[in-house]
Amino acid sequence: MKAVVQYKYGGTEKLHLEEVSKPIIKDNEMLIEVYVANIASGDMRINTLDVPFILKPLLRIIFGIKGPRKSVRGVTGSGKVIETGSKVTRFKIGDRVNYINSMGAGCIAEFLCLKEKAVMAKIDDSVSYLDAAPIAFGAMTAYHFINENTIKKGNSVLIYGASGSVGSYALQLAKLYGATVTTVTSKKNHEKMESLGADHVIDYMTSDFTSGSKRYDVIFDSVLKISKKKCKSVLKENGKYLSVKSLTKEMSSRIEILNQLLSLNKIKTLIDKVYKIKDFKEAHDHVYGKHKVGNVLIEIKK
Repeated sequence: MKAVVQYKYGGTEKLHLEEVSKPIIKDNEMLIEVYVANIASGDMRINTLDVPFILKPLLRIIFGIKGPRKSVRGVTGSGKVIETGSKVTRFKIGDRVNYINSMGAGCIAEFLCLKEKAVMAKIDDSVSYLDAAPIAFGAMTAYHFINENTIKKGNSVLIYGASGSVGSYALQLAKLYGATVTTVTSKKNHEKMESLGADHVIDYMTSDFTSGSKRYDVIFDSVLKISKKKCKSVLKENGKYLSVKSLTKEMSSRIEILNQLLSLNKIKTLIDKVYKIKDFKEAHDHVYGKHKVGNVLIEIKK
């Protein structure tokens, strides 16, 4: 099968499209025919070790010393179950699914082997593989911070970096739970933010929201660009600062909730561009450039 592989950490020059062995499943595993692979900021951070210097040794210990321990890359995507092991009961052949496979990777390939206990969920027939593929990264990360427990009706919420995958889902979730939402993005993305429901938009190039008079119940940094100290002056008393620098939980139940919201059109996936697998380097360059809007996808099968 065709797969995008990487043996050493680095930029897109370290990525290659190769023929590799098709996975063989065990009794507790499923074979997924991959339709769409999502390329997220998380993929970039692992593939390139684009993390603070102090965290680089930890990442090497977790994912591989000289290069990714799992050479086939890609952490999230969507596809169809085409084979199941004898002990699999949660899914059946023909199920449309989306998933995250953080430690095992392997999602930018024609086929993927996942255990039944993997973090994954079924996709409604009304939802496209393209729209479903980023849910287990961008939407699940956003939901960890912006959910029915952290956002109350009438809250004033600011989302920094709302044009990214995590931020664009966070904006929609905050609106769903009844917040008034201000987004901070570049001016060229303001129209997209308004189309997703933003009540107010700020151009970070020309305005500093921390010097304004407006105060917020919640400030969510979805791109690791602002600190709690910087935001303190515009947080209300008992206001919350949230940031993706905090660890999140990967849970199948959360993907199920988000898939339901997607099928009901209560959230939607903001797609920047869809590439073919042969254009994998261009797709990764797009993400590594850190200027994508929403999500960048590789369509492997229609």
